[in-house]
Amino acid sequence: MIGEGKLLRVGFCVSGAGSLFRAAVYHAQTLGIKPGLLVLDHKASSDLEAFGTTHQIPSLRLSYENRQEADRELTRRLIDADLGLICLTFDKLLPPDLVDHYAGRIINVHMGLLPAFKGFRAIRQALRGGVHFYGATIHEVDKEMDNGPIIAQCIQGFRENDTEETAGKRLYNYLVLMYLQVIAWYAQGRVYKDEDGLVRVKDARYGEFPVSPSVETSFPSS
Repeated sequence: MIGEGKLLRVGFCVSGAGSLFRAAVYHAQTLGIKPGLLVLDHKASSDLEAFGTTHQIPSLRLSYENRQEADRELTRRLIDADLGLICLTFDKLLPPDLVDHYAGRIINVHMGLLPAFKGFRAIRQALRGGVHFYGATIHEVDKEMDNGPIIAQCIQGFRENDTEETAGKRLYNYLVLMYLQVIAWYAQGRVYKDEDGLVRVKDARYGEFPVSPSVETSFPSS
């Protein structure tokens, strides 16, 4: 069972502002984790290296001008870090060798209710599709985009005159709680696959709204 009896070493790969990563660092003690490595792509916020240094987290910023070289460095650094879990808010597909090495130990945040609206700008896709509900999914990573088994989802309803930005901001309030809770479940060793290969969380409460499985842990504002 992953992380049982000790702090779970977690790596983070970030392409944007890193708000979920920062939340995990602020709540690391509650989660039962030790952030072990921060990997940034060239678009990630410029202050994240300094944030990592402040919290004693080694960081690496990759240039993707040469994709093969970046993938090799990404794979080498993450494997050398010997992590128990890797958390992605990353807009790059991971190299197959890296996915194989960390099979069942890489999770991704997708801003859509998978398996619908895969790929980029999922909330925009949902708005244009005329659906009435949208949400976010955290899933384990396999070698296909937005395809691995689902761990948790949160859901919201579109409001009249919603934009991608207003809908995304409202969703984030639930997403951050879901994200932190999923990491905590991995640290507690409660995540497993059933006989059908679906991800389940031992003793979790399923079927509630707006997050399923339900968030169990209190995460005070930082």
